This record gives sequence, structure tokens and C-alpha cells, in this order.
Amino acid sequence: LFQPKQVGEITVQHRIVLAPLTRNRANKEHVHGDLAVEYYSQRASMPGTLLITEATYIARKAGGYPHVPGIWSEEQIAAWK
Repeated sequence: LFQPKQVGEITVQHRIVLAPLTRNRANKEHVHGDLAVEYYSQRASMPGTLLITEATYIARKAGGYPHVPGIWSEEQIAAWK
């Protein structure tokens, strides 16, 4: 469980993975803000940790819930980086 493992081209330092959890912390334009950055930063603080991010809308029409992040606009893409 706590031994390194090769996953494709990436080596993770342990076999514990953060499963995707919808956090509903994006703004009304579906852009992540500081709270989401802090959330993922805390969970990625150990090098070699694998995180699977939350559900993310690929288009405005693909969504149905508020505050779920999107990835169709330049602003949204920048927020994920």
C-alpha cells in the first residue's frame, strides 16, 4: 500500500488515490476559485500522490447543477492549471 507504483509514465509514491468527489465550489460561471485551489493543493501536498478531480462540464449545455467546474472557456482552463 505504501510502496511506489508505476502508473503509465508516472510513478506514484503510494497506492492511495483520491477518488473523484464533486465539491460544488466553482462560481456561477463554472470557474474554480481560491477555495478549490486550496482544496486540491492540500491533497497534493505529498509528492507522488494521484488525485482524480471532480466531475467537470465540457460545455454549458452539458451541465445541470450550479457551482460545478467547467472546462470549455479559457478562464476555466486557466483555473485548472
